Amino acid sequence: MTIYLTRHGLREDWINKLWRSTALRPSDPPLSARGFHIAKELGIFSKTLGLKHIISSPMERCIQTSTAIADELDLPIKIDYGVIEWVGPNPKPDDILTPLSNEELKLKYPRIDLGYQSTTNVIPTKETIEELHFRTKIAVDQIIKKYKDDGPIIIVSHAATMIALGRGILNDNQAPLRSGVCSLTKFNLNPSQNEWELEYTGKADYMEEGEQSHWTFKRPVIENSQ
Repeated sequence: MTIYLTRHGLREDWINKLWRSTALRPSDPPLSARGFHIAKELGIFSKTLGLKHIISSPMERCIQTSTAIADELDLPIKIDYGVIEWVGPNPKPDDILTPLSNEELKLKYPRIDLGYQSTTNVIPTKETIEELHFRTKIAVDQIIKKYKDDGPIIIVSHAATMIALGRGILNDNQAPLRSGVCSLTKFNLNPSQNEWELEYTGKADYMEEGEQSHWTFKRPVIENSQ
């Protein structure tokens, strides 16, 4: 089995600093024009990966990135709240997550699979790093169990969540993973040892500008790996 992790493309509010001031859902910015471009680059490269399933955060920037992949591969998009954005332990009001419902998203993005059962339906209102690791570990373990005989899969998420998902796969909450937008991190299951191995992280050579907007946690994670 193989799992790919990626992060959404460049966000509109990174380019247009006034976007949030008039947005109905300030925590849910779409991709910028450049974000759509690099998502397209990822989508084209994804044709080389043999993907069978696309799992996405419900946030619109992730759905738009997933759509760029799905359009190239003619695959549905499975929305999973277990891989949603991390808002941190003390989010500001504009950071509170307010994604559209799956049904609302389906109207805008027809490739969404309404039959997929998310690993959770809970939208976190605040989370410590430790709680993020706990949430994503549960999610990725359930996803692996569901698709262990039917991969490869790609999970489209956010910087902190993507790092935490990768650490959950490796059972190592200290693993240093790259999180550039639309970059790829690849894990393979070693069947002889029944352990996951990291093949690469932060791969971005298929994008004309290479790695962009890498992010990581500001402080070390001190809890033991579970």
